[in-house]
Amino acid sequence: MGESRHVTATPDEVKRLQQEAQQAKDRYLRTLADVENTKKRLTREKEEFLRYAAEAMVRELLPIVDSLDQALVAVDKQSDPQAVVKGVHLIYRQLLGLLSKEGVKRIPTVGEPFDPHRHEAVAQVEATDGTPENTVVEEVQVGYTMHDKVIRPAIVKVARGTAKQSAE
Repeated sequence: MGESRHVTATPDEVKRLQQEAQQAKDRYLRTLADVENTKKRLTREKEEFLRYAAEAMVRELLPIVDSLDQALVAVDKQSDPQAVVKGVHLIYRQLLGLLSKEGVKRIPTVGEPFDPHRHEAVAQVEATDGTPENTVVEEVQVGYTMHDKVIRPAIVKVARGTAKQSAE
């Protein structure tokens, strides 16, 4: 019952097992090479994508640059000032339209509660008109979000409670 059998392989079986092991090793090396090639290709494609990602945006900016060129020509020729002003307003609307199309929005400020995730406070102003404490009272610089992610916080001044409000 406790007898152990020792199996010996024939030379043909040894040769067959060696061939199978070699084939498995070859498949493994080919797979490894495929993985490396895929990594290199993906890296190349990522670099190319990043290099040209802004191309569509730049293409849409070119008409706005053309409009600015025309406005500058009008300024240089000292054309009708009202026409120049209208042209500048048009260019501004073109830019805002492009930004909006790309998901860029202004961050609301004045009258809004101060939000450190969207606003950067540069000063506190005493609220004499009854404005609640920590309310934005002045926008120093416009802030923007892009697809709801803050890409530049709004720089603001915030209401500080008066001594009278603190007493209440």
